[in-house]
Amino acid sequence: MMHISLFLLVATLASSVFGKTQGGCGCFNRALEKCLAANHVPFKVRCDSDWADYNKTFNSRLQFTPAAVVLPNNPKHVSAAVVCAGKNGVKVQAKSGGHSYGSYSTGGIDGQVMIDLRNFNETALSPKGTGVAVVGGGVRLGPMAKAVHAQGNRAISHGECPSVGIGGHATHGGWGYTSRAWGLSLDHVVEMQVVLANGTQTRASPHSNPDLYWAMRGAADSIGIATSFSMRTQPAPEEVINFTYEFRTVLESVEQAVRAFTWLQNYISNSTAVDRRLSFALQTDVAMDPVTRAVTKTFLVHGTFLGGLAEYTASIEPEMLRGLPAATGRDVTSHDYLGSLAKLSPDGTLDGGPSYANFFANSVTIDNPGINEEALTDYFTYMLAGAPPPVPYVSSMELWGGADGQIDLAAKKAPSFAAFPHRNVFWTAHNRAQYPPQIPLPDEAIAYLNGLRHAILQRLDVGSAAYPALLDASLTREEAHAVYYGDAVMERLRRVKAVYDPGNVFSNPQSV
Repeated sequence: MMHISLFLLVATLASSVFGKTQGGCGCFNRALEKCLAANHVPFKVRCDSDWADYNKTFNSRLQFTPAAVVLPNNPKHVSAAVVCAGKNGVKVQAKSGGHSYGSYSTGGIDGQVMIDLRNFNETALSPKGTGVAVVGGGVRLGPMAKAVHAQGNRAISHGECPSVGIGGHATHGGWGYTSRAWGLSLDHVVEMQVVLANGTQTRASPHSNPDLYWAMRGAADSIGIATSFSMRTQPAPEEVINFTYEFRTVLESVEQAVRAFTWLQNYISNSTAVDRRLSFALQTDVAMDPVTRAVTKTFLVHGTFLGGLAEYTASIEPEMLRGLPAATGRDVTSHDYLGSLAKLSPDGTLDGGPSYANFFANSVTIDNPGINEEALTDYFTYMLAGAPPPVPYVSSMELWGGADGQIDLAAKKAPSFAAFPHRNVFWTAHNRAQYPPQIPLPDEAIAYLNGLRHAILQRLDVGSAAYPALLDASLTREEAHAVYYGDAVMERLRRVKAVYDPGNVFSNPQSV
């Protein structure tokens, strides 16, 4: 009996390591699996009983099935997995938090290798007083914020969703309410540890592989996998004001909406009234009754002020609201830094647990000095007087520019700074339609939001593009390259790609 048990044990182990394709389970690539197993790389395939725990996408509208989900514990595992994929003709994408709007962290198509960096989850502030934090490639924003604050009362500029991963966020921009004060998350990256397509582990910084450093900050999904980031930090503010104002009457007419928007755009551009500490988004919420399909539209101003409540209520608030109709709702609260971040998060915490949604989104970046009256008229006419929307949606104009803003620094305007070229931006329009996960989002919703994007653009008199962190999966590869990078950046990216990934191992439907 002992002999039989030992035989069965060996057979079972062999099957689990080399034979996940047996038993009619239909896994993608046995040679790939054998290569991963031979290199002692942890991975999952759809033969595994817990497969569903690893291949679920953030955007449930775009669900793809990887050939394998690799779960590395160290950079050596990442290197081996990339080499195994390349040898077996399988493309690779990395997953940090998995919040790609197009599910590109799963590959964007079936049959790719997803390298899930969830085990690269440590954040350590340098003990040498440099203010630099080393952040694992799979760290999510909420836990990162808590860690750098706990270790030194420090902060890094980033977005408001705590479950977003630093990997995609910091390599494709990384806007948040503190960006006007501190720059984008991308601007905080001083060095990366990168695994290349040939499995090499290397360093990317201004002085070590500068072309790689340039390309990873804007197009990492096409170039390599960042297993860790060294990021500068700054002292966390002692007090932050979070504010939200609701204006139902603003949307009673196109003319009134244009007036309100123009007032706020002029206000934030006035250097005698504001500085970098103030930031906000101007949001139109379009809700729909599920039974009657009656539509309700609300205009919101929400944001943060990196300062005290007394200063905010005495000088910032009255001047900001002076040119607007009376607010129908007001929520102004004072917090410490982490409390402010928690207030902004969808669930009121910084835990950073996974989240899921069923949606489509697109974006438009609008250059300085902002959006002109004709384009604003077209924008609000589409929403307020045009065809009724097929689904509820949100259109948010998120502030990048304005007086004393730190995103548009002169030294960072040139494409030579990073492959992320969007520096002369005043607003980014973020348009998003969402449905319950169990109900398919209709094609009409995508057409409607693309019509809204066109409405913004048709009479816009400044430069425009799109924000790659708000990935629009409806764009072709060529369209994505044009709006996310432009000709000059794309020319250099292709040269860098040819050096670091000549076999196009790192690929998705919009990659270089």
